[in-house]
Amino acid sequence: MNLNNLNVLFTSLPGRYAKALFCEGKKTGCLDDISGNFEKLGTFFKNNLQLRKLLTSDCLNKKDLDSCWLTVGEHLSFCPVFIAFTRQLVANRRFGILNRIQHVFGVAFAKYKNKRSVIVSSVVELLPEQKERVENIIAKAFKEKAIIRYKVNEKILAGIKIASEELVIDASAAAQLEQLSRFYKTIGIEDARK
Repeated sequence: MNLNNLNVLFTSLPGRYAKALFCEGKKTGCLDDISGNFEKLGTFFKNNLQLRKLLTSDCLNKKDLDSCWLTVGEHLSFCPVFIAFTRQLVANRRFGILNRIQHVFGVAFAKYKNKRSVIVSSVVELLPEQKERVENIIAKAFKEKAIIRYKVNEKILAGIKIASEELVIDASAAAQLEQLSRFYKTIGIEDARK
């Protein structure tokens, strides 16, 4: 796969980390494992908030922090490339950009697999029948097979947001309120409640 068409994504700091991880994963043949490891880590942290705080804080010295990350990686059966990557990310104090690294890696991975990376955001976790309806909409919208990640995002207030590399379908209440606010400003009303 030619990564040149992803150069814009790879220019940021998270993009450079994602590119390095992608290239190493491709070289060692573990891209699928790395993609799964991102999901495992997200689920692990979602279920262990206190441990996430400890593993991303500055209260442990570098040696103890590295040891903890090695233990987490082994416990979650991460591939060696992903273990080394997370340990390096933590050693560089860059763990805060992991979600953005995951996004760029996901885009590159989807392109590599001739698929499309799609993120579906909702204010609460979608039910299986709701996911099925969303997946049917996505299948009709794109010619490539989609790799879909679901995220809970309270900031959208209500509704749903479907985002891909070059297309965003934002049917969230937050987007509708923003659009209404812009409309009121264009007609000279600063606060619609007045």
